[in-house]
Amino acid sequence: MRLHRRALILAAVVALLAPVATAQDLSARKGFKVELLSPRSGEVVSGTQWIRAQVTIDDEREIEAVRFYVNDRLIFTDREPPWQAEYDFGAASAQHVVRVVAHHRDGPTVSDFAITRTLDLKYVVNVQRVVLDVSVRDRHRRLVTGLDADAFVVEEDGRPQRIIQVSLEQRPILVGIVMDSSGSMRGRMDAAQKAACGFLETLEKGDRTFVIDFDERVFLVEEVGEDFDAACKSIGGTFPVGGTALYDALHAAFRVSYQVAAERRALVILTDGDDTESRLDLDAIVEEAELSDVTIYAIGLGVAPMSTARSALKRLTRMTGGRAFFVRKAEELAGVYSLIAEELRSLYQVVYASDNETFDGRLIEIRVRVPGSRGYDIRHRQGYRAVEPGAERDRATPSR
Repeated sequence: MRLHRRALILAAVVALLAPVATAQDLSARKGFKVELLSPRSGEVVSGTQWIRAQVTIDDEREIEAVRFYVNDRLIFTDREPPWQAEYDFGAASAQHVVRVVAHHRDGPTVSDFAITRTLDLKYVVNVQRVVLDVSVRDRHRRLVTGLDADAFVVEEDGRPQRIIQVSLEQRPILVGIVMDSSGSMRGRMDAAQKAACGFLETLEKGDRTFVIDFDERVFLVEEVGEDFDAACKSIGGTFPVGGTALYDALHAAFRVSYQVAAERRALVILTDGDDTESRLDLDAIVEEAELSDVTIYAIGLGVAPMSTARSALKRLTRMTGGRAFFVRKAEELAGVYSLIAEELRSLYQVVYASDNETFDGRLIEIRVRVPGSRGYDIRHRQGYRAVEPGAERDRATPSR
């Protein structure tokens, strides 16, 4: 059994799906369904826009009504096609759950929904003072320590920047453990759980963690806190079943990461295959990663070399300055978690003053170099969004 204390991330989404499962089964025999045409999940919305839906049914006269909801609030009931509602989403883009429910005269209902996203850049740092976590490894994959500020060069869109400070990273960290418990993990969960708990043992006083478990749904099994033993027990309570909703899990992890203030943030993801169930797509998650200061470390267990999962994990970790590891056997996981723990304690904190004066929300490319080095592998966040200093808003919080 899943832990009774498990709180659902994306609770609004799950709540929308669960109540209509029986009605959906019944209505499927009638060929009755509804699709939300606009907005789509991951779309940015603001101002007054049309919410449009399409209903599939043999005879439209059998439709009693189509109801439109925004954030669980009924905004309009339509009783004839075209099925649409006009709504003012406000001047600033924000995250909304938009839902459409079609009612059949015989009783069944069908529904569809979308989650819009925000581009008000909640997650970016003040661009006048940029803080980077930088890892440096030599050609033998060994961590390089002992470098000072004079050893580094930082560039923005090819322009050298003034480095203020370089030191070993000592700030407390908020780490989200994101674990795949889909049915394909059967036979490997014990080793995966033990390895993740071993990673938790490396965390130090002041660090915090949370745990997200996902199969075809997404669950917050341990909320943000410093009780690492409790987090380990929550990990041990997961079991393999169902499909894989990796992208939805990452979206949830980003939201939990910003539920509380933190000096630095990281996600450690374990998955064993391609996403099969998410409502969000990879591009939406990559953009969310671009707008964040979260470093992603990913472990692919038995992931095929040419799979979508492998390329997705590489893309996400490269963008955020983390690393992707790929192993064939669950017995190798403990060693990988140890490498991630070692790197988190061996990062350089590079602080520099940006000369950017154009705050148009574009992605500014960052490059860190160690001139004179040969064969060094230098990892860091690849860029940030240029936003007016002081324009940051409150961090996003999960739906309840």
